[in-house]
Amino acid sequence: MRILYVEDNDLVRDITCEFLALPNRSVLAVTSAEEALEVFEPNAFDIVVTDVSLPAMSGLDLARQLLQRAPSVSIVIATGYGLAGEEAALGDRVRIILKPFEPSQLEQLFEELRPTAKIGVARQDR
Repeated sequence: MRILYVEDNDLVRDITCEFLALPNRSVLAVTSAEEALEVFEPNAFDIVVTDVSLPAMSGLDLARQLLQRAPSVSIVIATGYGLAGEEAALGDRVRIILKPFEPSQLEQLFEELRPTAKIGVARQDR
């Protein structure tokens, strides 16, 4: 599984990368929606995990742009706020998870969205 992880908080990004980085995954971590848009290519990632509160562009706006580029990409949006209705408005490839969340909750969403596997772990913080 190839994951693009977007989180501007260093501590949260480091902790989440710890449980995202399993032997059957590659994880690319970036700190902003702009960076995510720079590195995103259709078919390059199976799942995008993004925080909703990012500088300059929200995770919701990022999700909309990524879905325009690649309608089949799966996206998980992490938020500490209620986002009633947003999941349905974004489509069946998007899930919203409330913070704080357990790794098992994120794993369940991954299973729902795209149960694929890719060997290797690569981490790049920008």
